[in-house]
This record gives sequence, C-alpha cells and structure tokens, in this order.
Amino acid sequence: MAEIQKANPVTNPELARKFVQFVMIQAQNILYVLGKIPTPEGDRLPPNLQAAKMMIDHLDLIQIKTQGNLSAQETKIISEALQQVQLAFVEASGGTPAGMMPDRSPQVDMSALEEEIGEESSTPPPSISPTANPLNTASPSDEEKKKYYKSYG
Repeated sequence: MAEIQKANPVTNPELARKFVQFVMIQAQNILYVLGKIPTPEGDRLPPNLQAAKMMIDHLDLIQIKTQGNLSAQETKIISEALQQVQLAFVEASGGTPAGMMPDRSPQVDMSALEEEIGEESSTPPPSISPTANPLNTASPSDEEKKKYYKSYG
C-alpha cells in the first residue's frame, strides 16, 4: 500500500543528496566531453563543443526549472557547477562563450511537420490493397512536401 508522504520533498535530506550527486555527475560528464577529465586509460579526448554546449544547456534548464524549489545549498551547488563548466567551455573553445556558438543542430521545418501531424489526426490511415506495390507508395505530392537540409558542421 502506498504511504502518504508527510515530509516536504524540498527539505528531504535524501533527495537533496541525490540532487547534488546528479548535478555533480552532469558537471563531470561535461568536463569529460570537453577533454578536461582523462579517460580510464589516461588519454584526453578532443573537446566536443557541440555536445558540451547541449549538456550545459540542459544543466542550465534544470537550474531554471528548479528555481524556487531548492535549498540555499542546492542553489549554490548548481550555480557553481554551471559556472565551472561554462568557464571550461570557454577555455576549450578558445574564448567563444557557449551562447555565441553557432547552432549546428539539424534544421527542421516545423511548420511542415505540424501540418503533417494535423493531417494524420484528421484523416484515417490509408488501407493497403492487395495489388498495391508496397515499395512504390510515395506519390508526387509526398515528394514535393519533403524538404532536405544539409549541414556542414
């Protein structure tokens, strides 16, 4: 049977310990991706700035979303960890702050995706006739809708 939680989860010492461990592991992973922490073999990886930027953004998001729900100690730990990894990023990138790095994520036309989702929900799924060729199911209108983006970064 489920037990009713009587203590405030914000003040629970076990949850506080787990949150601090989570933040420290995230910071350690970012430093590893930036090449600041050696591999078990003792080698240092070349910095992966795009992965590090994404991970820093995630840690920043966690700080924003938990604002007002953390103790003073937890707030201080996540702020200091974020500052440390941001400084390490600037050092690894040769002075380019994370916010100024170009976004190299895949380019997706969200309006076309939203239209497709809207069409799928309003129209029933097509039935496949036994004489239809399953390898050649794309119509010219489907081909016209496809948009391809190429990224060189």
